[in-house]
Amino acid sequence: MSTSQPRQRLPKRERMKIDRQKMPEQDPNIRNSNFAEVNLGLSESFALLEAERCLECRDPKCVQGCPVNVNIPRFIQLLAEGDRVGAAKSLLGDNALPAITGRVCPQETQCECLCIRANKGLPVAIGYLERFVADWAREHRDEIPNEPAAPTGRRVAIVGSGPGGLTAAGELAAMGHDVTVYEAFHRPGGVLVYGIPEFRLPKSIVDKEVERLKSMGV
Repeated sequence: MSTSQPRQRLPKRERMKIDRQKMPEQDPNIRNSNFAEVNLGLSESFALLEAERCLECRDPKCVQGCPVNVNIPRFIQLLAEGDRVGAAKSLLGDNALPAITGRVCPQETQCECLCIRANKGLPVAIGYLERFVADWAREHRDEIPNEPAAPTGRRVAIVGSGPGGLTAAGELAAMGHDVTVYEAFHRPGGVLVYGIPEFRLPKSIVDKEVERLKSMGV
């Protein structure tokens, strides 16, 4: 899959005609006998189609509904234009754990409920697109430029490796600080590992996000 496939955006009138894409799932007759992730993720074609639904509002309420203030229209616009690297850099610059929040964050009561398209239909599937971009970034790490900040010489200790601790570690490391995370249990992740079932959030996803933080020097 090429990382740079420029695409011409549809006129906004045409975007309004696109229905929200459905998340593919394991067949109930199969998933009742395993603990694998139920949601399978959007395909590239469905993700691009869903990204086209974003109207790029001048005053994007979706951003106001995001607890970590992700520039949602920006990463979706870049994805819709075919710039996957740009979309990944934008998303990762705002959110240290996008593959996780794309799966377990309650978007329906935060960013998506404020989407203007919800006034006359279904909102843009922001969570689905966040997951798509994050998963793509994880599979193409070598294609995303690593631009670490200059070391500040400051050392930071974070007690606890739950989502809050990992997020803080990622953001502080991105600022150039030397970050060490302390965890009492044998596996980092906190509630992400010990509180959320495998079919909702695979442990492998958490492990990959932790590996990415380690690559940043955490």
